[in-house]
Amino acid sequence: MSYDETYRKTSGYFGVEPAELLTGNYHLFDKTKPVLDLGAGQGRNTIFIARQGFAVDAVEPSQVGIDIIAEAAAKEKLRVNTYCSRFEDFVPEHNPYGAVMLFGLIQLLGWDSIVLLIEKVKSWTIPGGLILLSAFTTDDPRYEPIVAEMEPVGRHSFRTPGGEFRTFLEPGEVLTLFEDFQVVYHWEGMGPEHRHGRKAPHRHATVNAIFKR
Repeated sequence: MSYDETYRKTSGYFGVEPAELLTGNYHLFDKTKPVLDLGAGQGRNTIFIARQGFAVDAVEPSQVGIDIIAEAAAKEKLRVNTYCSRFEDFVPEHNPYGAVMLFGLIQLLGWDSIVLLIEKVKSWTIPGGLILLSAFTTDDPRYEPIVAEMEPVGRHSFRTPGGEFRTFLEPGEVLTLFEDFQVVYHWEGMGPEHRHGRKAPHRHATVNAIFKR
């Protein structure tokens, strides 16, 4: 899915503040290694972590999103490299990474891509490196309406009329997906109220987790 038009019309579409999981745990990162932000959006997490002194590679398929990140980084002279790319096509120039951020990416992928994502993240991360992620679970209020409205293409995975994916994890499933990693932090529940642009405020059933390779 391309968010070009959405990002062009609305700044901070997914919020302007960085994820709390990041702000509360970035001190665990190895500062000698770069950080990878996959699905960087408009850069709220990329810019935050770059301001803390980290070098960051931001990967985002929306050219508008990438342009916003690059402009913000240049303005503050931050160490950010931008890549307009899907994660499947991304070839790291700064492998391996000390940390990889996967905020809101998993729920936009089908299962084949999720499996590939985990394989790539493992190969791109140093031993002891961290993976921070958030994803939606089947407890999400939108899950049942999506079941009724969209085409099923896998376990708790659906395709929109436009060909996009919406995939939900079962409670605790993230621990199985990342079973080769050490669990540093794991929480599941209803996230805080937020909104996308002018849409009504809402909440999502979310899993937040940190894994160590």
